[in-house]
Amino acid sequence: MTAGMSYISFSVADVRVGADFHSERDSQLIFGEEVKVISESDDYLYVEGADKLKGYVLRTLVSEGRKKNYRIRRNYRSTRMIFSFGSCVNDDDISEHDIPENLLMKLEERLEPSESAHEFLTVPYLWGGTSDLGYDCSGFTQRLFRFNGIEIPRNAGWQRDNSLTVDSFEDAESGDLVFFEGHVGLYLGNNTIIHANLHNGGVTYSDLSDGSEYSQLLLKIFEKIGRIDRSTRISLPY
Repeated sequence: MTAGMSYISFSVADVRVGADFHSERDSQLIFGEEVKVISESDDYLYVEGADKLKGYVLRTLVSEGRKKNYRIRRNYRSTRMIFSFGSCVNDDDISEHDIPENLLMKLEERLEPSESAHEFLTVPYLWGGTSDLGYDCSGFTQRLFRFNGIEIPRNAGWQRDNSLTVDSFEDAESGDLVFFEGHVGLYLGNNTIIHANLHNGGVTYSDLSDGSEYSQLLLKIFEKIGRIDRSTRISLPY
């Protein structure tokens, strides 16, 4: 495969820090996401995704193809493929996998992150996960923003550092990000966040004002409320 733009051709592709199956999963890419192939070895391609994060993906999960023009708005299982939320497809993919029209959105269409977040309650927690087969905290927030054409950095610390500071929860708006030490959630209003968290094993709501032991712990490690500036391209830190 020559260097250039290619697409993930499987449901979910792990992005690893090394060209080895036992290497740590750093992130994931899902069907139809575009990657730039930088170099290749026998089994792995070294690629760069839309968020500029680089890593190693099995070469069997990447192929060249026609440009994608739709996103899938809900998990869909065809006879041969599982399409996660945000998978990118074209007319050939739609015909081959009989994808229903009501699951499709044109790439230029937008939904606010908070509009789609509720659909992923109970999706399991997965370190490095960015698909609705499993999310980590920043993979969940990144996926919600990416679906809406907004590219934010991959991990929670980078997302924190590349967001505008909101002074208080009284000033916070639905769709802001709430940052804790090593963790991030999406603010929904009324002191409530939705987040992929290991404490509950998946995507759940947390009411930060309910006085529970977990909410008190989160408030102790609270760092910042951040707002993504939709009009400015974020400078990715890698």
